[in-house]
Amino acid sequence: MTRFLLLPLAFCIAMFIPMAGVAQTFRFELYDTDGIPAKNYAERRARVVESMSENSIIIVEAADVRNRQNDVDYEYRQDSDLLYLTGFPYPKATLLLSKKGISIGPKLFHAVLFVRPRVESVEQWTGVQMGTEEAMRYLHIDTVLNNDQLSDVLKSVLHDERSSSPNQTSADTIFIARLPTPTVSMPLLEKNLSVSSELRRGLSEKFPGVVLRTGIPKLAAMRMVKDQDELELLQRAVDISIEGHLATIRGAKPGMKEYELEALMEYTFKKLGAEDVGYPSIVGSSYNACILHYNTNRRSTQKNELVLADCGAEFRGYTADITRTFPISGKFTSDQRTIYNIVKEAQDSGIAACVVGATFRAPHNAAMSVVAKRLIKLGIITEKTDAKKYFMHGTSHYLGLDVHDPGTNGALEENVVITVEPGIYIAEGSDCDKRWWNIGVRIEDDILITSGKPVNMSEKLPRSADEIEQLMAQP
Repeated sequence: MTRFLLLPLAFCIAMFIPMAGVAQTFRFELYDTDGIPAKNYAERRARVVESMSENSIIIVEAADVRNRQNDVDYEYRQDSDLLYLTGFPYPKATLLLSKKGISIGPKLFHAVLFVRPRVESVEQWTGVQMGTEEAMRYLHIDTVLNNDQLSDVLKSVLHDERSSSPNQTSADTIFIARLPTPTVSMPLLEKNLSVSSELRRGLSEKFPGVVLRTGIPKLAAMRMVKDQDELELLQRAVDISIEGHLATIRGAKPGMKEYELEALMEYTFKKLGAEDVGYPSIVGSSYNACILHYNTNRRSTQKNELVLADCGAEFRGYTADITRTFPISGKFTSDQRTIYNIVKEAQDSGIAACVVGATFRAPHNAAMSVVAKRLIKLGIITEKTDAKKYFMHGTSHYLGLDVHDPGTNGALEENVVITVEPGIYIAEGSDCDKRWWNIGVRIEDDILITSGKPVNMSEKLPRSADEIEQLMAQP
């Protein structure tokens, strides 16, 4: 069944080219596809409102428009909290939530969305986005106002100690999910400007007594546990990512630039409908595979080197996160295979630990135990604690609208999706035999916690050393 998709890039602009002398108009349109139904967003807002204290309001702001250079901006990506609660994909928007209610005319509303009004002269340059009318119609939000009304509404909602008769719906605490830009660097002053501090200062001057708090635990807990619609979109992102990795591994040849491999990956993502990557693609060869977040991707690969590709597609806002390590020449050397098999064994152990009720650290503890034991046996380390020298990161993080999605870090629950991504990185100059230098291996898959066994959402992508070699041998 098809439904209206209410996520980024689910909207298309139909432009009508007029005859000379006739005013140009731009029409807002939706196209049908599977996605998040509007009622889901309303239910999410209601759950958050129900969890609120009586004298508080919640403000969720759109992500900033980031300037790339001069008059060119980076491609826009909405703040995930606002996306989760509304489906609104455009900048310059604010969601206001109140348990007591917000007075708009004669009625009280628990949720009000403020958006930028449609302006034809702006649309001529940057395209059509939802105005108040479209947001109410397609997002099913009861009240949508223009941005210029936000200040007046806040004045009516926030408790002002200077007022002798505050209204019955006044609030004394503002909760902000997170600030779009928490700090601004000011190199000339040799300091960073804290947006949070400036905001607190400004609010205290404007509304004495009002308290500002950042972080909404209820929202983080909600986003951690995925509903069926989210799981379907996340699986689509994973499936697209699998195809990208397959195309890259099959097409890899010695001498290719890292960016050529990246191009194969991301071309496949876009070809299959992904709007973007979920994070900058990591494609590191040889010693670059030992750099955890390397994404320069400019080096030329050489025979008998390993390539570590950590890449995930973003589909309708949801991102996959998959890593495979493969030999650019098609065959692992003996030492490369030894390290690879240790990481594979560690990942198997970590995945097995992904069960309901287990601690969030259980997959990491299981994986680290394997790595420590095997590295001691190889003589690379002598003490278990030394394993951190070569496996220095956590094994898991939550996955969803963000590649590092929010969560409680508590016991694993059903319908939570986490990564399991152990690795071993032996950089040149490490305190071990030189034969192991410049071997960097990570294997990462996306794991769904269920009431039974964990489900590897990316299991269709080969993991074992033999499977990787067989894949690379295909014409």
